[in-house]
Amino acid sequence: MEYSFTDLVNMEELCELMDSLCKDYSISCTIVDPLNTMILFTSGIHSVPCGDENSGMNCLISGDLFSPEDFSFSPVCAEGIKREGNTEYGIDGEHKKNHYCLYKCSHDLAHALLPFVFEGKHIVSVHIGPFIPEHDSGCKGVVGDVPLLSYSEVEMLVSRTGKVLDLLVNAGKLTLKLRECETGLINYEKELSSCRKKLSSFDRMKKELISIFSHEVRTPLSIIKGYNELLYDGILGPVCSEQADALDKSLLSINKLERIVDSLQYIDMDHSAHTYDFLPLNFSDIVETTLMQSARAIKEKNLKLQTEFPENMPSIMGDSKKLFHALSYLLDNAIKFSPAGSTISISARQEQGRLCISIRDNGIGILKEDISRVFEEFYQADSSLTRNYSGVGLGLNICQRIINCHNGNIRVESRMNEGSTFHIDLPLMIPEDNLFYQAD
Repeated sequence: MEYSFTDLVNMEELCELMDSLCKDYSISCTIVDPLNTMILFTSGIHSVPCGDENSGMNCLISGDLFSPEDFSFSPVCAEGIKREGNTEYGIDGEHKKNHYCLYKCSHDLAHALLPFVFEGKHIVSVHIGPFIPEHDSGCKGVVGDVPLLSYSEVEMLVSRTGKVLDLLVNAGKLTLKLRECETGLINYEKELSSCRKKLSSFDRMKKELISIFSHEVRTPLSIIKGYNELLYDGILGPVCSEQADALDKSLLSINKLERIVDSLQYIDMDHSAHTYDFLPLNFSDIVETTLMQSARAIKEKNLKLQTEFPENMPSIMGDSKKLFHALSYLLDNAIKFSPAGSTISISARQEQGRLCISIRDNGIGILKEDISRVFEEFYQADSSLTRNYSGVGLGLNICQRIINCHNGNIRVESRMNEGSTFHIDLPLMIPEDNLFYQAD
């Protein structure tokens, strides 16, 4: 995008700096926009009539609104030859060269012209003068107090002027870019806000869909499970061993599907929205219920089970249904990764006012770099479609959230090809525990 000089420069700052510069040299200066033939600044320190007395023109602006070829000045110095020069200036070490010219008016006074070029475009012209060259003592028709300057002083003045303009123009360009960036950020923020609203809408739709799906699936699934159990138990008539085996596998799959449907309730809303009913519990009862539910999966892989609990299991405060889900996910995980015929151990002990539970398997183990991620939602070490182990990657994440809501902790120790041990610790019941809490 191309900018004009007035787009880039703060004119109040320009006038203030140029006034100060002109006073240092007691000289007049005019800044002209060559594109719009408009005077942007004039110091007006000296006014010297030029040409016809009645013309109203003076050396300060006579012919300066146009290109050097149209000047009424004669482009020769006192020696009768054209004089040109280069001045260098720059910001942050970036040196720039601007060509400037000296001209004489009809009063035999000198003027300097600096066409200021920015990014290859002539955006402003600076006219300095009139002044008397130091070597030239005889001038005709001089009016007013005209300063006497050496050429080195002229070059210094032109250089300082160029630096002032360069500083202001670059600062102006940075300011415009900053405004563009701010406008862009505002537009991005609006777009981001719109995306957030859409995402929130999609998230709400997802939650509604999951809630409806889990509700609609759970009812017919319970009926299917109920009739399969009636058939398996022979209540609806005798079944042969082959039929019993088929029903057993069917019930095993139904139990897995039940676990998946149960897990959906933990992602259909924020977990803090779940209500927990905290009551005194004996954790061994939860373990027993969990083992009964997993009996078919344990039998299918011919796994051995070892339990080690204290004779007087201390009571805890907890939600039995939620803790059953948590323990079920951990036991399912152990069963899934344990080789057939291996052993799963479940132990509990009291330690420093907490109940510590450990579930150990002799499965494939977890890579060291994956241990920190096993509790992430939907995380699976092997997420390919050809993976050997089924699952959606929610069980351990749900388990961690349930344990956390009981003011407990969960961690895992594992070595590849040696198995994994999940450790849980929960606070023991104290007399002043309330009977109802809502998870924070």
